[in-house]
Amino acid sequence: MAEMSELKLEEFLRLNAPEDLSGLTTAIAKSSLMVWESIPFKSGLLSEVNPSGETQKAIDVYSNDVFVEALTGTGFAAEVASEEMAEPAEAKGSVSVAMDPLDGSSNVETNNPIGSIFGFYSKKLPTSGRDLVGALYVTYGGMMTLTFSFGKGVHRFVAVREGSAISFELLGVNLMLPAKPEVYGFGGKRKDWIPAVAQFWHTLEEKGLRNRYCGTFVGDYNQVLARGGIFSYPALVAKPGGKLRVLYESAPMAFINEQAGGYASDGRRNVLDIVPSVLAERSPLYIGSSSLVREIEAKITSDS
Repeated sequence: MAEMSELKLEEFLRLNAPEDLSGLTTAIAKSSLMVWESIPFKSGLLSEVNPSGETQKAIDVYSNDVFVEALTGTGFAAEVASEEMAEPAEAKGSVSVAMDPLDGSSNVETNNPIGSIFGFYSKKLPTSGRDLVGALYVTYGGMMTLTFSFGKGVHRFVAVREGSAISFELLGVNLMLPAKPEVYGFGGKRKDWIPAVAQFWHTLEEKGLRNRYCGTFVGDYNQVLARGGIFSYPALVAKPGGKLRVLYESAPMAFINEQAGGYASDGRRNVLDIVPSVLAERSPLYIGSSSLVREIEAKITSDS
């Protein structure tokens, strides 16, 4: 094996991933470069809304189309479902892919990190997170990184420019949440949180955790993975079902987080145990260090 610091994505996948997941990951890596380079030029709003009722941006539609074409073209995807499409794109492979093609696109104008999230499922969608065989997220920030797991650890590669060429090189292997949590980030307005969440927030402040919230799931989760802590888009008084979509966002990130030694809950159960009845089903999400997530889960269940 090549030296770890010099290991390229292609070699890592050849040694550590089954052919189907390797092919899908390679397609995402190549397509993410196209998305990354197009973000400054396709940030305007369209007049249309996606199936979740959110106004689409040109970059949302572009990134969706790029990833769908690349994934269906691998021969490994059975279907590709996206929050930007009402129905999945059918293909002839064996792995169902669910994706948020551009997480946090509202942050384009403020130049905050944005990302893409992918879940690789062994069964037709919608299905439980227990049927995930892998998950991956891309972060478009000061660096462009791929963070993924195929069920044996969490690994990260970074895009490195060498002249006119860009390759992905190993940045971290077997990433784990630190034992001592340091940060937290909660979405939604504080006045709208359910009482258990508001009470729990005060305990985080008392424990000395620092607030880190940028409004992009992958950006906020990167902080948690690096420093330990908790990220949440919680249940709200007027929106008890939360905001994040199970298949496209919550379950894939929960899969990665569990491989990093953490836990993810909807406030009552492991996110991976949720069986969505529709593709765009939502749930509250509390994800990160196990001790903190189980603490908020206990507060929510005791209040019910």
